[in-house]
Amino acid sequence: MKARIKKTGEIIEVTRNSCGLYVDENRVGYNLKDLDFGNEEGDYWQDVRERAAIAAMQGIISNNRYNGSTDMVAETAVRYANALIEELKKK
Repeated sequence: MKARIKKTGEIIEVTRNSCGLYVDENRVGYNLKDLDFGNEEGDYWQDVRERAAIAAMQGIISNNRYNGSTDMVAETAVRYANALIEELKKK
């Protein structure tokens, strides 16, 4: 997800690691207080949606008995991702 470094204004791509730090592509770590995500809530759920859809699509494709079109695979993967997000938001 994209973030702006508060100190410099630079826009960078970061991911959150297992320690809770945000890490850029050069493996430089940032604390949450050092970054501005703008619409953090929306960006976060879009990131989750994309990752969940990718994982769902991999699972669907790996099923040898699935014989749907590529469009159908993609649509199904997105539906699974959306359902997962709705369930996660309930908690």
